[in-house]
Order: sequence, then structure tokens, then C-alpha cells
Amino acid sequence: MRFFKKDKIKPRVGDAGENLARDFLKGKGLAILAVNYRTRWGELDIVARDRDTLVFVEVKTRSQKRFGSPLEAVTPDKQRRIVRMAQTYLLEKRLGDVAARFDVIGIDLTDGAPRIDWIPNAFGGL
Repeated sequence: MRFFKKDKIKPRVGDAGENLARDFLKGKGLAILAVNYRTRWGELDIVARDRDTLVFVEVKTRSQKRFGSPLEAVTPDKQRRIVRMAQTYLLEKRLGDVAARFDVIGIDLTDGAPRIDWIPNAFGGL
């Protein structure tokens, strides 16, 4: 008998949130360039383009209230890691002088219908 990890059978809450976030951003006119872009410091959830601006999007999803709001999870330490990952992306893609920003999307699944909070230019760093 074979046993599978839970997330192999049922999609993770985070995956569902990232899918909602991608659809939301597309609806706002952003072009999705990369999803789950891996670096040595972690993973960029979404890299998008908003006209001439490159957008690095951190997505936080909550299905229970006991862990706090999704937006509270983007701590200063997490922001520093996202900036490092974005710098890696820019170097690897040879995008030296491109305008960039950091957005955060919080998705709350605790009360039935998803609530999406989008904070464009949530923090600086480049």
C-alpha cells in the first residue's frame, strides 16, 4: 500500500489563493510572467508586468482566523527575503534598469466567498 502526502491528493490552500490572485491580477490588466519562481532564498509567488513596471507579488492566503490576517504575515523579514529574490530574478533575466514594485495580495477564505485585498507598492526595496 502506498501513502501520499496530503498536498498530493488535495490542493493546498496556498495554491488556491495563488490561483485566485493570478485571475484577479489578470482582471486588473496585469500580464503574468512567472509563477512560483524559485531562488536560493525561497520562491516568488507571482511576477507580473503592469504596463512598463515589473511587479513582484507576494500572496498570503488564510482559511482560518487563528493565524491572523493574511496581510500580517508579510513581516519585515519576509519583505527583505522577497527583495533578495527579486534582485536574483532581475539578474538572471538581465533586467537591469526596469521599474519594479512589490505588491501584496491577501486572500481570506474564512467566511465562504473569498475576500481579496490587494496592496500595490506595499513596500520598497530596490
